[in-house]
Amino acid sequence: MHQWNKKNLLRMIPLLLCLAFVVGYLIWGKDFSVETILSYAPKNPWLTAAFLLLMYAVKGMSVVFPIIILYMAGGFLFPPMIAVLVNALGVAVTLMVPYWISRVSRTDSAERLAAKYPKLEEIIAHQKGNTFFLSFFLRIISCLPGDAVSMYLGAIKIPFLKYFLGSMLGTVPRMIAETLMGTSITDPASPMFLISTGVTVLLAVLSVCGYAIYKRRMKKKREG
Repeated sequence: MHQWNKKNLLRMIPLLLCLAFVVGYLIWGKDFSVETILSYAPKNPWLTAAFLLLMYAVKGMSVVFPIIILYMAGGFLFPPMIAVLVNALGVAVTLMVPYWISRVSRTDSAERLAAKYPKLEEIIAHQKGNTFFLSFFLRIISCLPGDAVSMYLGAIKIPFLKYFLGSMLGTVPRMIAETLMGTSITDPASPMFLISTGVTVLLAVLSVCGYAIYKRRMKKKREG
């Protein structure tokens, strides 16, 4: 009995950490912005990279602030190529943290997330045979909170490698565009800023259209 309680307590630690980050954000982080990140970033570039990756880990455990803040902060803090590399590592961290928290904790998180995001359960129900495409598609359509997606896929224990590769492939295009926005944010008239903003808007439009087409196809399949 003592062993059972100890195991369950260990499994609850990740969820308690998530709750702590959410509460902390609600109390102190209401003005969380790119400027906030920049004001706390160390001067040393290696420490800055480590700080930004830590913020990505916090993002993965909190669900509450938009990841574009970190993309743009990374773009502002580093030269373009380094910014993309650091943010790619950050995306990897953000994808892994909620997935493994949900997978290891073994609670009823899948049921709770399905109840909160019925679209998520609907999409997964139609794509059970292809977990790589499922992970990719859920990132591309961007109609659901990314951390909630990661938690759900971790809770239902889809294979990690397929989840990770599919999610990275679906996330990286938007990450690159928004990173380059941050790199050129001080010069909104520059070609880089205008192109990266245009690509970001285009990806958002394609995301909405892609999800609308998907819903139409699923409706026809049900009716047929």
